[in-house]
Amino acid sequence: MKWLLVLLIVLGGVWWLRQTRRGRHQRPAPPPQAAASPTPEGSTRPMTQCLQCGLHLPLEDAVQGPQGHYCSAAHRQQHDA
Repeated sequence: MKWLLVLLIVLGGVWWLRQTRRGRHQRPAPPPQAAASPTPEGSTRPMTQCLQCGLHLPLEDAVQGPQGHYCSAAHRQQHDA
């Protein structure tokens, strides 16, 4: 029973040391880069979903089809066929 207690104390010490060392060696997150979109910061762009694969994409990048929006002309042809 005495050795079990000693083992638990040693394991707790190792865990504590690893936690404190991990905090010191972590690099700070890089600052977020400005988006290359023409919309002002804080505004949103309308999104749509491809009817063929379900991909969400900006409405301005979507391909319009007779039944809705698609992510590419190939998906529009596949879905309309």
